[in-house]
Amino acid sequence: MKLNFKRVFFLIGFWLSLQGQAQNPLVTHRFSADPTARVMNDTLFVFPSSDTTCAQIKGNNGFCMPDYHVYSTTDLTTWKDHGEILSHNTVPWVEENSYGMWAPDCIEKDGKYYFYFPAMPKDKSAFRRIGVAVADTPTGPYTPENSYIEGIEGIDPNVFIDDDGSIFLYFGGGENLFFVELNQDMKSIKTKPQKVQGLPSKYKEGPFVFKRNDKYYFTFPHAPGPAEEISYAVGDSPRGPFEYKGKVLEHWKDGCWTNHHSFVEYKNEWLLFYHHMDISGNKHRRSMCADRIFFDENGDIPEIKATQRGIAKLFAKDPIQLDKYSVLENATVVKTDAPEPNWVVKRISNKTKLTINDINFEKSKFEQIALFVSATQKAQIDVFANSKKIAEISVPKMKEGEWRAIKAPLEFTPKGMQNLSFKFSRDTEFLSLDWMQCLTKNQVLLSKSYDVELFNHLNQRIVWEGSKGKVYSLKEFQALTPHLLEENKQQADLHINGKKVVSLDDVKKGDVISFSSDKSRKIYNAFDGIEAVNFSDQEGVMVEACKLGGKNVGYIENGDYLIFNNLKFHHVPQKVTIGVATPNTGGVVEIRKENLDGELIASINIQKTGGWQNWSSVTENVSSEIKDNEKIYLVFKGSKGFLMNIKDVRFE
Repeated sequence: MKLNFKRVFFLIGFWLSLQGQAQNPLVTHRFSADPTARVMNDTLFVFPSSDTTCAQIKGNNGFCMPDYHVYSTTDLTTWKDHGEILSHNTVPWVEENSYGMWAPDCIEKDGKYYFYFPAMPKDKSAFRRIGVAVADTPTGPYTPENSYIEGIEGIDPNVFIDDDGSIFLYFGGGENLFFVELNQDMKSIKTKPQKVQGLPSKYKEGPFVFKRNDKYYFTFPHAPGPAEEISYAVGDSPRGPFEYKGKVLEHWKDGCWTNHHSFVEYKNEWLLFYHHMDISGNKHRRSMCADRIFFDENGDIPEIKATQRGIAKLFAKDPIQLDKYSVLENATVVKTDAPEPNWVVKRISNKTKLTINDINFEKSKFEQIALFVSATQKAQIDVFANSKKIAEISVPKMKEGEWRAIKAPLEFTPKGMQNLSFKFSRDTEFLSLDWMQCLTKNQVLLSKSYDVELFNHLNQRIVWEGSKGKVYSLKEFQALTPHLLEENKQQADLHINGKKVVSLDDVKKGDVISFSSDKSRKIYNAFDGIEAVNFSDQEGVMVEACKLGGKNVGYIENGDYLIFNNLKFHHVPQKVTIGVATPNTGGVVEIRKENLDGELIASINIQKTGGWQNWSSVTENVSSEIKDNEKIYLVFKGSKGFLMNIKDVRFE
């Protein structure tokens, strides 16, 4: 088709990669682990470590960590990256290119800022030594001492200054954690290392101490089970002993073994900072997150659930990610393959509960609500503000994989802080949600499209100001109409208010505009084989680098599955072969037709192959006819824990 676009100038906006919105993860342009949060000069600073990918790992345990950045916020929403403050190659006593700059801490005393860090020493005197660098501002520049702190060795330094001026340095990883008192110079020890008393057994690291209501809270990552949970103990002295109270945050169940944290009070709220592998799906490339915590009347910390909602302030006038939920039941969140980190809500049913709390509608008079959605069947979404219905949104039928911005009028305009909830009806099986935004009467929304590029009249690619789109007045939009290059026009559809059109000539106030790819879905010959990562859809699995090259499907647990709606069968298959790797035994791959509980056409028992990347092919007979273009499910069954990795599927 031909799109009749006006070729006029379109202002180019730039998204600053040194800033991000504080929904979890807090920053997405770099990997950042082990976050220590501190309030300094009415600003919240976070001092994390940095995960990177090295051509040749020289760190330890697969972690490649060369330097430190510092981030700041004053609104818990927008974060600024102040750049590198220290590197393994800028510290005199650290081994060059050692990639071993693990969890740090920073604290202010008498107008100076002291940054503590563990690193691999040139003199090989220990696994890690702890050093200090000093600056006049939280963001540096930091000047490292010529040598490490004598008399201690270990990881994960944490400094606490008590009300009487006593200074404590906590550190270590293993069955025991330790502390020393520091001299007032902040650079030398006053006492010999002592064990922290009263903590439970099993591996511990990452101590972080704070004081509240005359009680000292000793918090730490603890691994009594398959991965680290964030736990805490309470005492009457920073020297201990401490009484173990329990966990604050449960361990990850997706293969991320580590967690590392800090607690901070900022603007009368208590926050827990921690990390997870949200963006990468790789336990060695983590991203820092944060959630609110609370204290009960006894001063205990009730356990919280990690959220993707995070700590950001949300405004109805801005795009709001629907996957950054406060409550989500009977649905799931899946990372997309968009060029920038993005997640969507999928597996929606009539039983799905989705709520996003604390959205500020201010005093604006919104008249429209827009959603960015994908659906292969017609569906309906009812939106409620504090339990009162504000909109009924009709979702049109679309092509598989297509996304559109759609809208509906608001029945009334909420004011102030509101909790938004969503109710779903009609055919929701393949409904997916990305983001929403509220609009006033005079606004026009030009939606971001992940697979379509827009250009100005000089044929310069438009760089979007945000990750979702931009709102204009009608007059502004008429002066800023974008266009597609000629070679892209045949592969893109234009939609206004969710309906396909061929021209932007008649855009009116309140319209929502989006582009979507019209490229056909890639179809694979089932007899040539298909890489497992080329599934149409999935539940529960993750994708990782494969030793054989390319990628494989991993982190598979009981009940997870893959869907292939993109296979071409030229004749009836007799056998099916899958490439599998696992150190375990007892898992089963069920191959079914059309749906999760559909006809069983093969059941493949998986035995040990010798490791997660030791690959073997397993073949089984196909017991039923498969017609061309039938949907194929690979359903994984087994005991607790990760079952296997899958590389490819081939019929014969």
